[in-house]
Amino acid sequence: METTRPHLDRAHGDVEQGVADVLTDRVVRHAAPHAAPPNWLIRWETWRPMYLTECVAEMIGVFFYVYSGIGASASFYVTSAAKVAGFGSLLTIGASYGAGIVFAIIIAAPVSGGHLSPSFTLCFWMFKGFPGRKAWRYVLAQILGGFFAALAVYGQYKQPFDEIHASLVAAGEGAVNFSTNGPASVLALFPQVTQAGDLRYVFLNEFICNVFLAILVFCVIDGSNFLIAPAISPVIIGAGYAVIIWGFASQSIALNIARDVGGRMACGVIYGRGCFTTYPGYTALAALTTLPASTLFLGDTDRVLVNLPPGVDREALGLQGGEPLTMRSLTRERINAEKGSPDVASNESQSFMRRRNSFSKSATAHKECEYESDSRSRGTPTESR
Repeated sequence: METTRPHLDRAHGDVEQGVADVLTDRVVRHAAPHAAPPNWLIRWETWRPMYLTECVAEMIGVFFYVYSGIGASASFYVTSAAKVAGFGSLLTIGASYGAGIVFAIIIAAPVSGGHLSPSFTLCFWMFKGFPGRKAWRYVLAQILGGFFAALAVYGQYKQPFDEIHASLVAAGEGAVNFSTNGPASVLALFPQVTQAGDLRYVFLNEFICNVFLAILVFCVIDGSNFLIAPAISPVIIGAGYAVIIWGFASQSIALNIARDVGGRMACGVIYGRGCFTTYPGYTALAALTTLPASTLFLGDTDRVLVNLPPGVDREALGLQGGEPLTMRSLTRERINAEKGSPDVASNESQSFMRRRNSFSKSATAHKECEYESDSRSRGTPTESR
């Protein structure tokens, strides 16, 4: 006799066995009660300025990104100078920078939006409505994050760095310190010896790499890009950075003002102004190229790349009951505006909320009509829903 399988007659929308096991109710376990937080912590969380919290998040995020990458570079440089193999390569440096980007976004994005680069902050201000009063604070915090990360790496590698530097000075090759062969090159970025006389191709390399990353980053955070889930976004962006470093770091790239300027400031504190004056043209090129590449040309990806008019992506998300991920990635002020905070609500956010509510109601009514029609066709009362 054939076994009866009621699930073959499951109602519309039910999930087949297998996946359905994940959706079944689980045993709820209760944790031991925790003591109330101390009063000083409650007072601090109540009175601390939100912009301070966001700037600290940006600084810590950039610290993780720069610390991871420079740490791998320091390990590779020191062991190569000591002729000890197996402690690093361009592969490990690129992977470390990519992992550092993932760590940085995970840390900073929920609090500050995870800009992590002055060029992206400027882009958000120019095209996405990011508050100008926050932009300069973010940029300062990002550069400080890179500065402290470079100092931390130098402190951990101070002994071998000082030994190599002393040997160069003793051999009358002190100028080598401010090149790709000196310990200063771990903290600050210098061009290859063959590139110093002609920076046109260095600029081209830097510009194309920054355009590549700008396209990738703004497509990842685009709310209308249904192929990208929020949880995978940091990994995709980190992979983009790693690919650029693996392919083009040998041609000298900076990619981030916070990493370049912050690291060069730390280099100047330790080794002197030669970190800025040895290659003044490259110093300006590494710090400034990312601005036009990331901001002036490919900043507003909603208009440049996505075949949707501005605002349609957010309305489409309202139809699906989703969240405006693009706005969430920019600033928490938009989230506060959606909650009705009078100090940050704007005409734009109110208009967006009205449109999203209208689309949500239309979508709900449409789904109810479909369900009633489907129920009548099966002879199932609509109250069973």
